[in-house]
Amino acid sequence: MPTAELTAKQLRALNEERQRALVSDTARLLALAKELNGEVGGDPPDSLTAAQLRKVAEIEKLARSVKDKMSYAISSGPEIQIPVAPRVR
Repeated sequence: MPTAELTAKQLRALNEERQRALVSDTARLLALAKELNGEVGGDPPDSLTAAQLRKVAEIEKLARSVKDKMSYAISSGPEIQIPVAPRVR
């Protein structure tokens, strides 16, 4: 049976790995977007090459991945914080 300390350590490790993946995916996303922007320049968007269309598809895939990873954090359970109304005197 895992102890609370071991579980907390595992959760921290999982969150750190998630953070590293986010940073890596975001850096790749930025690099691809800059490359594509430099290649396309002022060209009309309907004249993309096959390689440029593959970059667009990879950008979309990375963007979804980053969005999904940002939408959750690995935790031991839901942390519910009840908002407290300010006191007015």
